[in-house]
Formats: sequence, C-alpha cells, structure tokens
Amino acid sequence: METNVTYISSAFVEFRELLQRHIKELERVYPERYSIEWFFLRYLRRVSKHAFAADSPKACSGAMRGLTRFYVDTVASDSDLEVLFEEVLESHRYALRMERTT
Repeated sequence: METNVTYISSAFVEFRELLQRHIKELERVYPERYSIEWFFLRYLRRVSKHAFAADSPKACSGAMRGLTRFYVDTVASDSDLEVLFEEVLESHRYALRMERTT
C-alpha cells in the first residue's frame, strides 16, 4: 500500500496564516474599488490562492514577484501597506529558506 503524504513545513503554514490574517484585516476596512489598498488586497488574494493550492512556497514565487512589483511601483514607503508587505515578503523568504534546509 503506497501512501502519498506530502510534508508541508511549519514556516509555510505560518506564511499561509499570515496571508489569511492580512486579507481579513484589509477586508474588514472594505477598501474603495480601484484604490491602492484594493489592488494590494487582490495581489494578496492571488498569492494566497497559490499558497493554498500547493505544498511548497516555490509555487507562490510568481505571485510574490507580482505583489513586489506592484508594491515597488505604487505603494508609498510610509504607508500602512508597507508593514503588511514587509511581513508577507519576509515570511515567504523564510519559508523558502526552511524548505531548502529540509
């Protein structure tokens, strides 16, 4: 009997939880359509979709690049979104590092 068990690192689980927390936080504010916050929320949802559909943080790399490009191009460095972005980026990088070491 063959068992297909895929190990998901705790760092990747934490990354997923962080994404869900930030998405809920932004949804609570209900950003105005086509505002920077609205687009940021859409990018976070895209990253979350890839994160929950896969068992590896590598699967989110393309969506994370999109979020990073959006952030660099449009978000002011002193905004509240900067904190959210930095947390998501650091968590993703940490999950990638932990995956390589296992």
